[in-house]
Amino acid sequence: MSDTTASATDLSLVLSVAQEAARLAGSTIVGALGSAGALQEKSNSTDLVTETDQKCEELIVKLLQEKFPAHKIIGEESNGSAKYELTDDPTWTIDPIDGTTNFVHSLKLSCVILSFLEQKIVQVAVVYDPYHDELFYATKGQGAFLIAKGGAPTPLQVSQTKSLKQAVITMDPGYGRGSVEVARFCNLQAAILQTGVRNLRILGSTGLVMANVAAGRVDAAFEEGSWDTGLGPKIWDFAAGKLLIQEAGGLTRDIEASDFSNTELDVMKRSFFGAATPELANELLAIIAKDKK
Repeated sequence: MSDTTASATDLSLVLSVAQEAARLAGSTIVGALGSAGALQEKSNSTDLVTETDQKCEELIVKLLQEKFPAHKIIGEESNGSAKYELTDDPTWTIDPIDGTTNFVHSLKLSCVILSFLEQKIVQVAVVYDPYHDELFYATKGQGAFLIAKGGAPTPLQVSQTKSLKQAVITMDPGYGRGSVEVARFCNLQAAILQTGVRNLRILGSTGLVMANVAAGRVDAAFEEGSWDTGLGPKIWDFAAGKLLIQEAGGLTRDIEASDFSNTELDVMKRSFFGAATPELANELLAIIAKDKK
């Protein structure tokens, strides 16, 4: 299936169920704020999972299996640290609480993320911020929208920012705390700051970051990683954001590729990059490339 080929699945039904699932998990998150339940560490002390993460994923999976029993599901909590496989079959990705560390610390910067893929192409995306009751969604070829506080859907549009000097950029250190990873992150921060960028932010939620790029609130966002290092976001973190940004008029890139200035974001990798305009993307990508050398 090419990027322009129609899906064989009823995407309006997929979107409706995705929104229902996101709101169901979102109400659970809000109800559990300040009482997340038992806390466990996954890869290290910065990589957390709570009973609420697991409960939310179970609620979402139950609903998806009832509505689409033949569909495959890749969930953050059920998949764990294993390297997942993505086939051409209809497949869902789930991050029940994106921003678990924020959730554990009662910072209201978390979201529920669902994406639906067919032939390895993201067809439907939903990111739900339960604290502000903002539901971001997109269907491939039909635009991206926001439903805020139960209101009518409004179209999402990326900003028109073309220069770092007028831009707010988000980046994230992820879970890497080794000397190499820390030095890389700090050096890259310094290089961007020295351009006179308007400001940098670390929100701690890939889903919210990418949704806010789509909404024109943030101008560009990225996080580095790779399967070799075992660091970086995964498909359930950024597949939905990829579609949101693209449908809102922005662009995404694969910053693990040798020529990432023109290589589309690969949802099977461990990095993401999204920007509002080609001019801004090129300026920021040049800094990332230079700092890699």
